Amino acid sequence: MVSTQAVGAALEARTRRQKRSQVVGLVLMGVTPLVVLGIDPLHSEVRVFSGVVDCQHHLPNAAAYCAELDSEAASRHLSMAPRYSTREQCEADFAHVAASHDCRKGWCAAASLSVCERTEDNQFRPAYNGFLVEQPTLDDARRGSRPSAASLSEQELQPAYGMSQDVLHGGYYPYSYIPFHSHFVTANAQYLAPRGHRESLTLRRSQLAPGAAHAGPIQRGGFGATARQTMQAAAS
Repeated sequence: MVSTQAVGAALEARTRRQKRSQVVGLVLMGVTPLVVLGIDPLHSEVRVFSGVVDCQHHLPNAAAYCAELDSEAASRHLSMAPRYSTREQCEADFAHVAASHDCRKGWCAAASLSVCERTEDNQFRPAYNGFLVEQPTLDDARRGSRPSAASLSEQELQPAYGMSQDVLHGGYYPYSYIPFHSHFVTANAQYLAPRGHRESLTLRRSQLAPGAAHAGPIQRGGFGATARQTMQAAAS
């Protein structure tokens, strides 16, 4: 059974972009607003983009808004990204080919690889590879209602990271195999979709909670193991 608090939170998040009269009218008719508005307080529909251009293909009439979403997600990346003690530990999970079309005859230019970056406190985090946005925000943007990206919660907008298919299937150091195929995961090691996936995804809201799984420096292979588990759960 969904708690009153959960229902209230869901209504507040969604209906701030709806006319108040719509919800009041539903209540007066004796209809549950959650059912009619399609609000699921336990799950969220999201879409993941590899960058601004990918978002603009989906929202051709909101090009500037896509750039704003990308900029805000990149800013959140600085605090939300998982952190590792060494570059080797980080790249064991996250190094992958981000632009496979740049590779010729099995050789890839350094610029086509996504590797880890050093933080100001001498730890390491994966590079920012894209962002996920809650589908209702995109629907509103298509209709012309565009709340500032900074006003969106971390469950509505957050960075996404790439992992090689090799790592997701049990490998540990991707340079031992050129990982042409990559997949998106959240900063919390929740599997999203293969790179290039064009459809929306339905996730539990708990999967979008920031930083629950990896609050501090993590060890080699730990993030990848969690991502594999969530990928297998998504496929089952």
